[in-house]
Amino acid sequence: MAIVWHLSAIQFSQKTVVSGVLLSHHKFRARQTDSWFSNARQVIGSYFKNTCRNKEILVTNKRHTLKTTTNKNGSFSVTFNFKVEGEIFIHFTDKTSVLSTLQSYPILFKDPPSGLNVISDIDETIMVSYTNTLVKRFFTTLFKTSEKRGVISFTKDLFDSLKDQNPRFFYVSKSENNLFKIISNFIQFNNLPKGPLLLTPFLNFSQLVGSKKNRDFKLNTIETLIENSKNEQFILVGDDSQRDMEIYTVIAKKYKMLISNVYIRQTKKTISDKQKTDWKALQETGVKTYYFKRNEVYSS
Repeated sequence: MAIVWHLSAIQFSQKTVVSGVLLSHHKFRARQTDSWFSNARQVIGSYFKNTCRNKEILVTNKRHTLKTTTNKNGSFSVTFNFKVEGEIFIHFTDKTSVLSTLQSYPILFKDPPSGLNVISDIDETIMVSYTNTLVKRFFTTLFKTSEKRGVISFTKDLFDSLKDQNPRFFYVSKSENNLFKIISNFIQFNNLPKGPLLLTPFLNFSQLVGSKKNRDFKLNTIETLIENSKNEQFILVGDDSQRDMEIYTVIAKKYKMLISNVYIRQTKKTISDKQKTDWKALQETGVKTYYFKRNEVYSS
């Protein structure tokens, strides 16, 4: 029987966006990854699972039901024109049974009363992933359980310092949905703020090897969040290992009055010429910016 691999419902001021991923493998079960072997087995195994492609489904809340179709990656998204409360159920249109949801991570994320949001990257921003070293990243993803992955202490301390302001957190990453369980377990184990995990599509092995991810996924996702949030304030948190500074510069220019702070983590001992250029461009947006490495912080 099909299962719901990842489900989230994000409240905005006048609506709720519900999205998810369906897998068709009826024998798949969530297991505790308490050893490097079980972790590797789950990670590798996820790339050999079949998604529920092009299936008509019903997304049901106690107030309303919406009909939609999953895409070629088994993903779906619907919008309720009100703030959803309570449980959400997924059915196939030709069956009455509710699909099981595997995740222990929260599903419903409410509109923040404070009007403050934090958008954070994941790899090298909250989690040590060795993005700059392909082989080391590969072995870390496979053989280190969520509980043994390193947490970025500055980012954790930053998030803790924001608790009194009661912000809502979003995690936006180009990591594929196959890694949802690892990332969500990591967030919960390290007592990081729980927020929607906005990840790229679930991949099978052939797609992992041969396909290229949407270059503008993060930019488009962040713009959508801001556009839906009706003049709320945002803090952006990222690192210098990939394109966060470029993306945040575009966002800061377009939504300058809505971006209160930008934090960038330095991932290497030295800063390259390109990183210096990207940092200068980010500073020139006029938004308050901070470049941090461990306990050292360089501000605009």
